[in-house]
Amino acid sequence: MDRISVAWVGALAVSAVLIVPKFALAASARDEANTPSVEDLRNLSIDDLANLQVTSLSKRPESLSEAPAAVYVITADDIRRSGATSLPQALRLAPNLEVAQVNAYSWTVTARGFNSPETANKLLVLVNGRSVYEPIASGVLWQQVDVDLTNVTRIEVISGPGGTLWGANAVNGVINIITSQASAAQGPAFQVSAGGYERNASLRYGGKAGDVWYKIYAHAFDFDATEPVDPADTTNDAFSGGNAEVRLGGKFRGADWSLKGETYTNHIADNGGTFSGQSYATSWNRTGDSGVSTAVNAWFSRDIRNEPTLYESREAFDVEFQRARTLGDHQLMWGGEFRYWWEDFRSFNLFHFADPKTDISIGSVFAQDEITLRPGLRLTLGLKGETNSYSGFDWLPNVRLAWQPDDNQLLWAAVSRAVRTPNRIERELEAPNFLIPAPDFKAEKLTAIEAGWRAQPADRVSLSLSAYYNRYTDLRTDAYTPVTIFPLQLQNGARGTTWGLEAWAQFDVNQAWRVSAGANLLHKKFRLKPGAVDAINAGVQGQDPDYQAQVRSQWQISKTVEFDLSLRAVGKVDLAPVKAYQEADAHLEWRVTDTLALALDGHNLLHARHIEVWDPSTAPVRYIPRSVFATLRYGF
Repeated sequence: MDRISVAWVGALAVSAVLIVPKFALAASARDEANTPSVEDLRNLSIDDLANLQVTSLSKRPESLSEAPAAVYVITADDIRRSGATSLPQALRLAPNLEVAQVNAYSWTVTARGFNSPETANKLLVLVNGRSVYEPIASGVLWQQVDVDLTNVTRIEVISGPGGTLWGANAVNGVINIITSQASAAQGPAFQVSAGGYERNASLRYGGKAGDVWYKIYAHAFDFDATEPVDPADTTNDAFSGGNAEVRLGGKFRGADWSLKGETYTNHIADNGGTFSGQSYATSWNRTGDSGVSTAVNAWFSRDIRNEPTLYESREAFDVEFQRARTLGDHQLMWGGEFRYWWEDFRSFNLFHFADPKTDISIGSVFAQDEITLRPGLRLTLGLKGETNSYSGFDWLPNVRLAWQPDDNQLLWAAVSRAVRTPNRIERELEAPNFLIPAPDFKAEKLTAIEAGWRAQPADRVSLSLSAYYNRYTDLRTDAYTPVTIFPLQLQNGARGTTWGLEAWAQFDVNQAWRVSAGANLLHKKFRLKPGAVDAINAGVQGQDPDYQAQVRSQWQISKTVEFDLSLRAVGKVDLAPVKAYQEADAHLEWRVTDTLALALDGHNLLHARHIEVWDPSTAPVRYIPRSVFATLRYGF
């Protein structure tokens, strides 16, 4: 690899081994003992998928078929067969998400609208339960979320609010990326991919020392520059980097525990921009003989963003306690969480903060009761009280009803409230004669009504359909001054509604051939509050297509050969010159032995290039290229 060698990443892994015992602080997958191995997720039948355990909806294991929400699970086998080489690319598999690529290193990801580099800030993303929310501008800096896909067991995608359990910023949805536990990685494994646009390498070794399982991981990647739309654009967005992880796990006096440490360094070619950081996590989970379960999770992370125009250093600490028990027809759960950020942000241009350093805190307590009203009918009542150092206190309630008329279908409905807390830019950013701070900027608020139906009408068919109506208040606007226009000030001057449908289905044509399809429809209407003005004319609503659709075919040609083909169609974006487009991906794999495989993958095969995002104020507009590459895999 040109920029990051496998040997260098291996050195990071050794460093992580030395760091973990000293710093292992915190929060990792609370479901260490409940996560199936990668091998278990291969060749799952429709019945197996329906019974797959998910934990992100109610913070406890439950069958996907019984989860009363719009939940889609991306399995490790789905990721492998898609040929995805980055986390956002793997998220395209979820039909209830909008995923758009900006350039070689930047993406926008959201659910149920608001998808643009500026407005994709209402989706909570977790890695093993650790939030990767970025409090400078809200949302996720995907170039700092360095997850090796060969290390992922599954990704749980919930569209719809999850504020009652997950808190602030779980507004339009929750994504929880769950990586493999230490006991699932035994012996050596490696994967190497190379093609005209991208290169990847992964190394893993796992084993057991006494009663302790361990896993050491390293990953490196190198993406070439994309092509500019503007001939005058001479920037080079080539992106490379690597990460390493050490994970330990085991049992102690009847409790499951885990420790994890990881480090990463990523690099943008053009401006020498570097993204680096470390995180340390621990979890402890015990279920007593009486059925009472207790979980304690904590984590610490440090991220550094160093570019020619800015420097950001962000440290975060989080501790969470949760307790659950069953009393008759009630499944009770309660707990609390406290998170603290230390921020240092220095810009070298017109925009700046009066005080580059600040600290931000969020604290919350919650309680939830799932009541069995009668067989097949469940009512869930939840409430979270949360306070943050920017906008104060918020109540986040949730009422959810689930009815199973028989073993093969579930009908559900929910009413929820969620908020997106203000970020530093909204409250503190200023620029002489152009932008003034907004110390009174409030949280954006959502009231959501949802309903859905999940069914398995036949042994080889599964369906999911959900509808929603979202009402937003206090949305961000760029208020201008009459006559002079400048200076601008960020205010809560807009409101709006969105409504839509999400649907997906799977059909096993026979034991060797599965066809999957999914689609979502989105409509939205935004308006200013009486007396409010907006300099960017409703830019708050993002760049969303009216529809998205996908079809995937997974064909096991023989015991050793598989061929997958996927097609996706994305509608045009009205507020940006992004045309509707259709693309195809293909995957061909030959399993030489039980542990060795060769694969050929192609992405965006229908066109040499296309545009997915148009936001020149954030980044130069780039074409997204066709990509073809080969992979050698051992042990995965």
